[in-house]
Amino acid sequence: MITIGIMTGNSLDGVDAVMTDFADNGNIYDIAGVSIPYSAKLKNDMLELRQQVTDVQSDMNKASKLPLFKSVLAEYTGLVAETVEELIKKSGVEREKIAAIGLHGQSCGEHNPPSLAHGAEPFTTQIFDAAALAKKTKLPVIYDFRSDDIFNGGEGAPLAPMHNLHLSYTLSKRGMFPICFINGGNTSNLAVITSGDTLRKKVLGFDCGPFNHYVDFLARSFFDKDFDEDGKLALEGHINSMLLNDLYEEAAVTAGGDNYFELLPPKSSGPHLYHMEERLKNYPLAEVDILRTVEYFSAYVVFLSLRFVPNQLDFPHYFLLFGGGWRNPLIYRDFTSLLTGRGLVLPQHTQMAQAIWQRLRGKKFFVSMSDDYNISGQYMEARIMADLARCFILHKKFTSPEMTGCRKGAVCGIICNPGENTRRKGRGFTYSRASKGWSKLKK
Repeated sequence: MITIGIMTGNSLDGVDAVMTDFADNGNIYDIAGVSIPYSAKLKNDMLELRQQVTDVQSDMNKASKLPLFKSVLAEYTGLVAETVEELIKKSGVEREKIAAIGLHGQSCGEHNPPSLAHGAEPFTTQIFDAAALAKKTKLPVIYDFRSDDIFNGGEGAPLAPMHNLHLSYTLSKRGMFPICFINGGNTSNLAVITSGDTLRKKVLGFDCGPFNHYVDFLARSFFDKDFDEDGKLALEGHINSMLLNDLYEEAAVTAGGDNYFELLPPKSSGPHLYHMEERLKNYPLAEVDILRTVEYFSAYVVFLSLRFVPNQLDFPHYFLLFGGGWRNPLIYRDFTSLLTGRGLVLPQHTQMAQAIWQRLRGKKFFVSMSDDYNISGQYMEARIMADLARCFILHKKFTSPEMTGCRKGAVCGIICNPGENTRRKGRGFTYSRASKGWSKLKK
């Protein structure tokens, strides 16, 4: 089955689209991929819309009536449609052979999963116009994937673990098992595919915390760069243990005052938890030292997150990295150093680190980019959306209690065919079904 996946992340850098062939024998093959950047206007307008959504406390019923909402959504959808057309042209695949488009939509409001809601209503917020996209591309669009998991008591994230499981089938045949997939995007997340005494494959996954978020912020603030390309900006900097400690304590804090890094999985995070920008900008250190420490911290929280792999499950031997953040050789090297016991560890985390090292002791382990195994890291998140579309068509569940904490797994998404619902607006049409206030409507 051939499907298209579309992803636009929190960094607002552009649209990633991939066309993927999911073969009956389990092989997964990318036919073509295309990325088109946001215009400066769209990025600025989307940032402004995010602020307006925040100002109305993520009430999407109110937000969707804002003058900016309609224009931003139209421009966003037009860019997505343009990317799809470019992808089809590049692929050489006939439109009739494409089963559907999997569309994530643009996260715009607060993501408030059960782990952060403290008993209140959980919700998630993405915006999209599937009807307009289906009409423009003449293809079915499957979308709003996170809502179904929220309805089932799950975090609505991460969605990567099930796709990583599907990728692992081929890798396992090559002896790559147990394996840990680690995404280094705005937020980092991991998925561990392993087994225990029963030899049955188990999958667990969760968000680790901020990865590119603070790095990119500092690159813009200190050096007027969008990101630290190849780690060149931080190369002369030094890791500061005091700042590293402050980052661990303050970089990701829930509305209830909990340190995200101490929460047990399943859990999910995002920019709504990251509010240390101004403190970092004015921290009493040299700018290169601040940036270098923040980059180390990106690897540090991923490493410490490995402590949550249950003892009854086999610890991963293979670490497959993807996402733009891992392209920074400093962060890549920091993570490898931490795994081998050579990295800086804060005194209060020594016991955690030693528990991880003990599980690795005497075993060979391998760290590499997913691209080294012909799995495009650039289009990993977009391919997740393609996989979600495929699983929706086949009525296959994409979440499980081990991955998102849901009560039961869910088939994720809803479908819009070309010509359907072109004038409908509101919940489920232009923003997530599980946005704020959904539980009252279900009663």
